[in-house]
Amino acid sequence: MLNRVRRPALLAAALALCACTNDPVVWTEDAERRLVVPAPTPDRPIAHPDAVADSMLTGAVGTALPAAASAVPALAAAPPDPTGARCPASLRWAGGRGDERVAAWWAVRADRTAEVMASRSTDGGATWDAPVRVDTLDRGHVGCERPAPAVAVDTVNGFVHVAYSMAAPEGSGVFYAHRMDPRAAFEPPQVIVYGERPATTSVVSAGDLVLVAYEDPNTGGRPFISVAVSRTAGHTWDERFAASQGSMSAERPLVRVRGRDVALGWVERSAPRELTTTEDPRSATTPYPTGVVVRVGRLRQ
Repeated sequence: MLNRVRRPALLAAALALCACTNDPVVWTEDAERRLVVPAPTPDRPIAHPDAVADSMLTGAVGTALPAAASAVPALAAAPPDPTGARCPASLRWAGGRGDERVAAWWAVRADRTAEVMASRSTDGGATWDAPVRVDTLDRGHVGCERPAPAVAVDTVNGFVHVAYSMAAPEGSGVFYAHRMDPRAAFEPPQVIVYGERPATTSVVSAGDLVLVAYEDPNTGGRPFISVAVSRTAGHTWDERFAASQGSMSAERPLVRVRGRDVALGWVERSAPRELTTTEDPRSATTPYPTGVVVRVGRLRQ
């Protein structure tokens, strides 16, 4: 059983609500990009609108910071799942140095709680190390109905970083864990922010700099994107700030870094639209993604 690195409840609440006087990132306003997600029409239905938005987001972030290796590398094969407990849609992976790949996923237990698992490959995914546990403290009995973890491998120091949303014993929130050596276990997880709303996350690193972007779980009715910054390779997290703007809901963040340059994108979603008489009523429960936003900036010293 892993032990979480805990912080006093008042401190965690203060960090979640704190709005820094100066954001750690100085955004270049004229570099902000806004893309419109194509809307479905009777003649052109779109079966998977979120997948379309995600593809647009990945391309826009990659264009905004092209040298940040934003493309997800290919895998020769998926990591082993000997118990058959993996949530298939939760599998995520990232590339390290050369043919190194690290994957992370949720593995569901009999009571519908889950564990964050990870595995490493040195040959592009042809063979994998035995899966290891990243975090075992989940108390959310929701099976696979949870956001996938985010994973990054640092090409400078080789550290593996994992960020995820979990219903932990001390409270739900966004959590983070890292491993500094492939021969070692993951270090005890840390809390990024407490909050009840399940959150999609994105993590990236460049040496001592690590960024976790997340759907802030303390937003009330309008989701927005916040970012946590570590300048100590993920050992401490002293800076958190809200990054999205405007009246639209901001979801599904994607963050990349190159030196001190940062590109952060997300998907916008409007309120439920009025359906026509020929549309499936279930469409009203998931408002259609309307746009993609990408901001570019530089991290303060």
